[in-house]
Amino acid sequence: MHNSPLSELEFTVFDTETTGMSPYKGAKLVEIGAVKIKKGLSLDLNSTFTRLINPKISIPYSAYKIHKISNEKVIDAPDISEVLPEFAEFTENTVVVAHNAKFDFRFIDYFMKEHNMQCSIVNILDTLSLTRLLFPEIGRYNLDRLIDYFSLYELTEEAIRGLHMDNNTFANDEHYRHRALYDAINTAFIFIRCVEKIKRLGLPEKLHSLIR
Repeated sequence: MHNSPLSELEFTVFDTETTGMSPYKGAKLVEIGAVKIKKGLSLDLNSTFTRLINPKISIPYSAYKIHKISNEKVIDAPDISEVLPEFAEFTENTVVVAHNAKFDFRFIDYFMKEHNMQCSIVNILDTLSLTRLLFPEIGRYNLDRLIDYFSLYELTEEAIRGLHMDNNTFANDEHYRHRALYDAINTAFIFIRCVEKIKRLGLPEKLHSLIR
């Protein structure tokens, strides 16, 4: 896989929403969202993953005001022990991508170990590192800045509207940004922009050249 051309690989781009900054300080997952990028580097909106998670603790207001996921919204959601095996299956045989991947992976890895699961994520790419390397002119690399820089708002909104036909993740929910699937779709578009830049620069289009 490491020597495979990027266009011949399948990617899972994911994002998490949490109750805090670190699982080692008691923070829990409240949502995981992911979308696939098919071989040929095209976004596959027919292959998405989105699960709310009951953290079994009260969601602090400091977290709620960011992602707008309330205690009421997760009261009937499954436990993390049910969601993680589903997510692991979704990522099988793919390269995983996230923005500020260390943050999201830390939560996945922590709770997989807590539930005696072997983490199946072997190869992970970070769009934070990639955009810093490939687009030094941007200056700031938070997701909002990159959405603006790459003019992704309308593109992602169109993708979300398409999902409404058979996915009620955002039904009656006007707040998309900082919801896991929405941010995963934005991250997927950013990753595709990074690969396009790699091609334009004539850099090696192999997985091993992107893993840091």
